[in-house]
Amino acid sequence: MATLKLPLLCLLALALSFFPHGSTARSINTPCGFTLCGNLSIRYPFRSTTEPQSCGLKRFELVRDNNRAIFPMDRGNFYVQHIFYDNQTIHIVDVNVDKDNCSIPLSSLPFGSPTNRKFPQIGPTSYTYLDTEFAFDTFTYEEMFVMNCSTKMNKPWSGANYINACRCSSCPPTNKNYFYFLDGATATSAFHPSCTVEALVPISLHNINGLSTFDIYRRLRMGTQITWNLQSKLRWGSVVNALQSLFWVLVGLLLLYAESMMALVLPPATSPPSKGIQIFFVTITGIILVRTLLGISCLTVLIIRKLRRRHLSVNVGE
Repeated sequence: MATLKLPLLCLLALALSFFPHGSTARSINTPCGFTLCGNLSIRYPFRSTTEPQSCGLKRFELVRDNNRAIFPMDRGNFYVQHIFYDNQTIHIVDVNVDKDNCSIPLSSLPFGSPTNRKFPQIGPTSYTYLDTEFAFDTFTYEEMFVMNCSTKMNKPWSGANYINACRCSSCPPTNKNYFYFLDGATATSAFHPSCTVEALVPISLHNINGLSTFDIYRRLRMGTQITWNLQSKLRWGSVVNALQSLFWVLVGLLLLYAESMMALVLPPATSPPSKGIQIFFVTITGIILVRTLLGISCLTVLIIRKLRRRHLSVNVGE
């Protein structure tokens, strides 16, 4: 039994390396119940910063702010309006939009990487962070540019309609700059030279051209829904990569073994493996040969004994 335990432990370690969530699910998803933040129920995989780490996941940590929950992201903060655990959907709204002041929405959803976006702030409709996939419903929502311009845009430029992002009656420029909303489908050629992209804000519209500033903020207050999906399933691509790596490791060991054996017989054309490696492979070869010879000897003895017994039984029968 002692000889069987080591292979079984190796297989168990290999299985746990492919199914990391299976080994940590019990320790993470402990029965912490739920906590309330206003009317919002917070439970696994979410947790508030005041709860133990075992009650949820770090990437789902919510910050309490005056009886409201904030979901901090890489490119801004969002108030959490609702959490629908059944279909794994969270309803969020930019913290700047929900304030009753002249603040401008500057929070972007962290979707994609700058290399695969049509503009550095735009990307695919989903992204993966620490084995968690977040998705953005493009049938209902779109993103729009928040432009920071040093020039006041009083009229369309290059076919693009620059909509004033200030919702107050008197909105002085910040650092002598002006903020405008620009439709997310606008080509980069329509960006005014004095303007830079400050943020890409989600909105429940596919085209903001022709809308007023009031209409845009009314839509922004409706918030955005994103879904999450914990990637606990086995990724076959990772398994294939692991098997390929294992295969090439075995090939490398076989080549090193052949080179070490050849260095003992023939003068090496190039620098041979070190003496330690050669001694190791010679020792392994000796052990294998000894065990093989012992096995062959035992098998021969068993066959001879069986043949003798059969021969004796035949003689007795006669």
